[in-house]
Amino acid sequence: MTLALSALAVALAYLIGSIPFGYLVAKGVKGIDIRTVGSGNVGATNVGRILGFRYFVLVMLLDLLKGLGPTLGFSALVEALTGRAVPVLAVPVALAAILGHNFSAFLRLRGGKGVATSLGAVIALDPIAALAAAIAFVVVLVITRYVSMSSILGGTIFVVVHFSRYSTPPAAQDYPLVILIVVLYLMLIYRHRSNLARIRAGTESKVSFGKGKDKAKDNDTDPTRRDGRAWPVVLLAVVLLGGATLGASTLLDADGRAPTLRLASAELAEVARFRTGHQRAGALTFADEGRLLVVACPRYNRLVLFQIDEDENVSMTHDLLLHGRPVAVHEQGDRLFVLQRPTADDRHLEAGYWEAFSHDGEPLGSKFRVGWDPDDFAFSPDGDFAYVITSGRSEGGDDSKPAPALSVVAVGDSTEEHQIVAQLDFLEPDDDPERIILSDSGRFAAVVLARSQTIACIDLSDPAAPALTGRVPLAAREVPYLSPTPIEDDEILMPVDSTRETLLIPEPPGTEGPLLVTTLPYGSALELVHGRNRRAVGRLELRGPLNFGTIIPIGLAYSADRGLLAISDRSGGVRLVAFRDLGADALASAAPPDPDHSAR
Repeated sequence: MTLALSALAVALAYLIGSIPFGYLVAKGVKGIDIRTVGSGNVGATNVGRILGFRYFVLVMLLDLLKGLGPTLGFSALVEALTGRAVPVLAVPVALAAILGHNFSAFLRLRGGKGVATSLGAVIALDPIAALAAAIAFVVVLVITRYVSMSSILGGTIFVVVHFSRYSTPPAAQDYPLVILIVVLYLMLIYRHRSNLARIRAGTESKVSFGKGKDKAKDNDTDPTRRDGRAWPVVLLAVVLLGGATLGASTLLDADGRAPTLRLASAELAEVARFRTGHQRAGALTFADEGRLLVVACPRYNRLVLFQIDEDENVSMTHDLLLHGRPVAVHEQGDRLFVLQRPTADDRHLEAGYWEAFSHDGEPLGSKFRVGWDPDDFAFSPDGDFAYVITSGRSEGGDDSKPAPALSVVAVGDSTEEHQIVAQLDFLEPDDDPERIILSDSGRFAAVVLARSQTIACIDLSDPAAPALTGRVPLAAREVPYLSPTPIEDDEILMPVDSTRETLLIPEPPGTEGPLLVTTLPYGSALELVHGRNRRAVGRLELRGPLNFGTIIPIGLAYSADRGLLAISDRSGGVRLVAFRDLGADALASAAPPDPDHSAR
């Protein structure tokens, strides 16, 4: 089914790419066949020369959507229909859409040059490099009014920015994307070879930005009047754009421009910004007393380890290829445990497992099977037990699999010494466990049952006999809340019905009381909320490339040893935020909380 739907997705992408919007717009607006006028090309440039600039923009946007829509949506659609992630599918889908535009099935394999459709596809594949290419395209177009020159230089900027952001040589799973980018760039140059010749000869036409333009001036064939002035400016613009974009993944110098937030006698400051080298960064955790940051990259089954020195400088030490897709990662003692799901067809043939690694990235033993379709795990405070939740037959409706469950694993010193000592099944029809959270003491757990929007309350006082004590609805709130347990001085962070990721910092430096740090997925920021009175106390903005734009934060980790907060984002980036205790003297001068952050 996955293979058939993937093949269908590629075929549909080609047909969508084949839709000749330039031909249709020209036919609908003026009743002309765009193939018989101007250059005969059905792309936005020829339409703009014949019909005007607004139709250039219209056709370019429509052609861009032909590449963006299938590349962005078809992989997710196949995964939703089959339950299997096929991340590599985006590459053939993108290529099919572009080939459809260049060789349209509806125009006897005639078409455009694929610039706008290629831009739409690469926006989905690498939005940062695509942004740089789009800026370069617009700047060069405004300066020269040559669409062909703008397209070529925009493509060059994309290639430079994309490949410069690989911190290590491309891995095997990156080869399809690498090959696609190289092929598209060569195709771009080849299909503009006649334009390059006309630019050298001074006969290339320019695009008009409005009505009433002097066409004779636009088609002036004196190369000294047209090209001599443009080339130095274009070269300078490309150098500036390329240099600025290459620096987008690094933090600005500590001169007040880095994002900061003042809280009582503490200050939160972004101190590092770096990339995993992969398209998505997910679960992450600190290890080795905050000297090591471990990031799981689920799209390409990678585990990336970063060393953090005393000055908070970050360097990658290992980029490990895993056997499965990582869903959670924890440090316990001197070992890193990575919970994984088998991928592709193995998902239906093998149970999920964890693998253990040393701080140096060395495997410690073999896989330990924990159950079908694991989603999350947590360790008891003493590290003797691990609690693993699995979806089983609740995911995909395969009745041959066991029921969704909470498994209790007695953690040994090696794979052979691990042992599943108890299992609690979730037997209600809509039970589909997604997340587990332990109380401070580790004697109670809250398990989120996503489909039924409830929380299963679990008593773990006797790990060998976990007991379901009740169910409560998943509260319709944005931020989780602290709730007492039956044991004095024990609390648990109760999850809520929200897309935010939240962690609890019991004793934040320079700040009174527990603090909840929660992501704003569509606000590109972290919101900090007091754990007791649930009052929002501030927001730390998370800036995108070039320190403007936005990111989508998806993972959080905190090191109490270092006072460091790590945030992963959907584009594969990670940033570090440090808690700075400014001392008691700073408390008096601290600014009052923003009145817009009212109590929740």
